[in-house]
Amino acid sequence: MKIRLQLFLTLYGAILGALVAVLSFLFIVTVNQLIDLLWDHTLNAMTDPLFWPLIICPIGGIIIGLSHKYIGPYPREMNEIMGEFRGNGRVEYRGRIWRNILAALIVLTFGASLGPEAALVSICAGLVTWVGDRLNFTYQERDDLIEFGIGAMLSIIFVAPFFGIASTMEGRPKVKNRKLYWQKLIIYTISVSTGFLLFYYLLHLRGGDGLFVLLGQSNISWPELLLFIPLVFVGKYFGLMYDVFGKGISWFTSKLPSSPVFLAVMGGIVLGVMAFFLPYMLFSGEHALHHIASESQSMSFLLLLAVGFGKLFVTKFCLGTGWRGGHIFPIIFASIITGFALSHVLPFDAIFMVAIFATASCANILKMPLATALLLILFFPIQLWPFIFAVAYLSLYSPKKRREQKALKLQENL
Repeated sequence: MKIRLQLFLTLYGAILGALVAVLSFLFIVTVNQLIDLLWDHTLNAMTDPLFWPLIICPIGGIIIGLSHKYIGPYPREMNEIMGEFRGNGRVEYRGRIWRNILAALIVLTFGASLGPEAALVSICAGLVTWVGDRLNFTYQERDDLIEFGIGAMLSIIFVAPFFGIASTMEGRPKVKNRKLYWQKLIIYTISVSTGFLLFYYLLHLRGGDGLFVLLGQSNISWPELLLFIPLVFVGKYFGLMYDVFGKGISWFTSKLPSSPVFLAVMGGIVLGVMAFFLPYMLFSGEHALHHIASESQSMSFLLLLAVGFGKLFVTKFCLGTGWRGGHIFPIIFASIITGFALSHVLPFDAIFMVAIFATASCANILKMPLATALLLILFFPIQLWPFIFAVAYLSLYSPKKRREQKALKLQENL
């Protein structure tokens, strides 16, 4: 990078971080206000509020299906956005930003077991690409700016400063120029830090807290260390259940009429029925984590297990029937609550078991070990951080895949 471009991108990064913080804050406040209006105020006025999910979720399905029919499949999912960014170096914005905003507000307001990150990344990436086009940036410059924006958005929405950096850099080709790599990282850090601090300040002014709560303290001994590998495998296979659910749901929906309205209503019915029996099925789940951590010992093993598997299933069912959004918050919730279920049947340190199990599960779903570890360490005491990083990589290790990579590299060398 030239010095002039470095200075410009540094200033741009700080301004972009601040803009992203304001946009994220306004979006989340709007969603929370709509949820309060539709759920809390209405429930307080009802004589029997338990039946409300059975009514409102199917109605939400009708509205979501109609939005798909007339404005398209929005909001776009995060893997689609990141795939477009990594493949094209930009994210198309023409005619998409308002669609992402409107569709996301509908989905989140009607109780979907999804998070806001997909919609926010779509909005941010589109706006940053628009700015790059207006300023006549080169391909590489616009690529850098979009990367800054997506990283800042992810860090801000998860209130985790390093998650955005890792999630955008992980899986991308390594920068061969080490000087350029560190220059980009420094500017990137400025962008993320500015946005994160401003967002945290705005959140504090409103009286809210971030996603992360310390789930408890840990006391590790030899029995816990002996349990390490078994927990990694159990967590890994719980995470793999997410794909199993996805295949089953794809098969089921393929037998149904292809109408987006019908599918979305089916999603609303399933969500409403499950929420009637298990209220934790509604919304992304991050606000219930503190309650789960404090009340898990008073909840039965079967209840915790039902909530964990149910949350994993209903999240995939929402996505499979047109209730589109982010899945990171719900899978964290499902993994943590299932980890607490294990503490009921295994007489070992509960927080250690939850940390190992949840990390293995989330790493296998997200397929981003570094980003997963940087996200989850904020839930656990510092003495567990080395275990979390080790589990994130260990749970994704596959001897067969490793042999295939070595064979491919050998062929390339020949």
